[in-house]
Amino acid sequence: MIIAEEIIKIRKPQPDHSVIKEIADRFSPRYFSNKKVKVDDINSIFEAARFAPSGWNFQPWYFYWAEKGKQSFDKIISCLGKYNQYSESASILIIGCFIKKFKGRKAYYRHDLGAAVMSLVLQAQHLGYYSRQMGKFDKSKLIKILKINKTHNPFVVIAIGKLGNYKNIDKNLLKRELEPRPRKKDFVKKLD
Repeated sequence: MIIAEEIIKIRKPQPDHSVIKEIADRFSPRYFSNKKVKVDDINSIFEAARFAPSGWNFQPWYFYWAEKGKQSFDKIISCLGKYNQYSESASILIIGCFIKKFKGRKAYYRHDLGAAVMSLVLQAQHLGYYSRQMGKFDKSKLIKILKINKTHNPFVVIAIGKLGNYKNIDKNLLKRELEPRPRKKDFVKKLD
């Protein structure tokens, strides 16, 4: 029987160099506990996103979120691909949208949304929550059933919650959780 502590030991990154604790501890689980995210923590998570770097300070992002047990949560789950259905165990789901409204400017909206998402993910990690980002979902259905503003372009769904007890996890899902996730090492070159 695998428990959460064993998953942390298996999945936790092994940095070659010193990094902040939130990066050193961060990984993306596929199984969450049923513990709720505190309201103050939710506010803190979104505050971190609000202060993410943004080209020309346009802040071209917008977030929608839903708590487990609410109708909107189930609607988001219904838009996820089969591979991401494990997200129904998360405490909250966040839809990260980019806003493409700045004609004549360089289109960094996806980059800026990514910075905002990473800020909220690291803040969640700092508060003791884990996150998993997903790009495979039915965007058209999501926009329609949640009546998302037409200027908001859903780009990512983020599952957030406390790490679950893996004793009840589906065997196929557990197999995926135990697969090695090595990080490439050849990704940077110093220029002369």
